Amino acid sequence: MDINVDLIIDSLPILLKGALVTLQMSLLAIVIGTISGLVLAVFLLSGKKTLIVPTRIFINLLRGIPFIIQIFIVYFSFSNFGLEIPAFTSGVIAMALNTAAFQADIIRAGIESIPKGQHEAAFALGISKRQTMIRILIPQVFVKILPSITNELITLLKNSSLVSVIAVVDLTRVGQQIVSTSYRPAEIYIAVALLYFLMNLAISQGSRYLERKAAAYR
Repeated sequence: MDINVDLIIDSLPILLKGALVTLQMSLLAIVIGTISGLVLAVFLLSGKKTLIVPTRIFINLLRGIPFIIQIFIVYFSFSNFGLEIPAFTSGVIAMALNTAAFQADIIRAGIESIPKGQHEAAFALGISKRQTMIRILIPQVFVKILPSITNELITLLKNSSLVSVIAVVDLTRVGQQIVSTSYRPAEIYIAVALLYFLMNLAISQGSRYLERKAAAYR
């Protein structure tokens, strides 16, 4: 197969711009999703059915609906109410909601893995439930769930390629645009695949660095 290396080199700057959009969306979504997942995990552990039941329904719905359908729902539903949300923002919202549903159970399991003796010791020292959660439990939970959160971020970054269906000019969309003018799909999609691989490799290496730092905390 004849590989047009010059085409790949010439396309690299615009592909990198698309990769930057993909990274921006993924990082925004993982931050928002992690915070939302923490809130959902607290709801699940609240012991109140009024919070547990709707939270569990919400999580099951997002887990059971294909991600591409979730993107369409977010992107098109707001326009029915007269709200025109940009494609980039819609993509971030859809990604954040999706990852929040998966992270909620990850965080819940992490919190439940903390020995109950720590709860009791904190209460005995007069530390409030809120302070116990923020100062004692969450730092430990972060250390425990870091590998799972990393896997979720990698999955999220790969799934971000689907937002190209709503015209977000991410890495996948840029690749499609170049292919439509160059008629050389093999070279371009190989380059796109390598950029996704490198981004995920960077995330993995960053996670390992944080795990080594967290080892001192443990």
